[in-house]
Amino acid sequence: MSKPVTALLPYYGGNRTLAPHVGAHLAGRSFVAIPFAGGLSEVRCITARTLLVGDLHKHVIALASVVAHPQMGPRLIRRLRRWVCHESAMEAAQERCIGYERNGPPDDLVQWAEDYFAASWLARSGLAGTEKEFAASFAVRYDAGGGDPAKRFHSAIDGLRDLRRTLRRCTFVVRDAFDLLDELKDEPETGVYVDAPWPKDGDKYRHRFTDAQQKQLAQALARFQRARVVIRYGDHPLIRELYAAKRWHWLHLDGRTANRREKGSKAEVLILNGEPKSRGG
Repeated sequence: MSKPVTALLPYYGGNRTLAPHVGAHLAGRSFVAIPFAGGLSEVRCITARTLLVGDLHKHVIALASVVAHPQMGPRLIRRLRRWVCHESAMEAAQERCIGYERNGPPDDLVQWAEDYFAASWLARSGLAGTEKEFAASFAVRYDAGGGDPAKRFHSAIDGLRDLRRTLRRCTFVVRDAFDLLDELKDEPETGVYVDAPWPKDGDKYRHRFTDAQQKQLAQALARFQRARVVIRYGDHPLIRELYAAKRWHWLHLDGRTANRREKGSKAEVLILNGEPKSRGG
């Protein structure tokens, strides 16, 4: 029996494997801000009453907003269940998404969400969010190894039903991460989860992060003294410099995502502004 799909999207650099660790270190916070939405695999593990989710990727925010909507969400699921795993269907969805970028989104937001979901899940896994996401090839197997792309697609649709319950707690904004962080109050009830593009590996994203932006982000997060900050990164010299152990607590993790990254990439880390409450998750 296949594992349930717990992410909204098969996002490049997604964190499905280690998501429970994120939730455990944000436990007890009533409000959590996520300035880099990505594939939203972590939200199911975050128990906060309210979540603020931002990203510059308009397709991601549109899809998440529709899934969470009380009427549009069920309509989206019903429409997706009519899809078949066919290469031409995926290519048509990709072309429509490109059109939304050139000409603006359609009046029917469910159509936008439907097209982006299909373009992402019918394509090869791990390309959503990258520069090549709408040029990705169709997911197909030519041998008995690995998973079944058709089953993965329909499992992702089935997973939306449970994900909707979590996303209802979220407010979604298309917002620059620095603008969002500047608005947050440094309070004990607040949590901040940051999964920014990583040095080197993050060059594949649509919205890249320069070294200067990495430094700006570290400065923005350093102001939080009372709020809990949880940051996910690969173990990289620049990150070690910006988040020195004297100020930050490092937890080394060995997730599947890190193992599949480019040759030379190091293990994943969670960086906390203070000691973890427990060893757990």
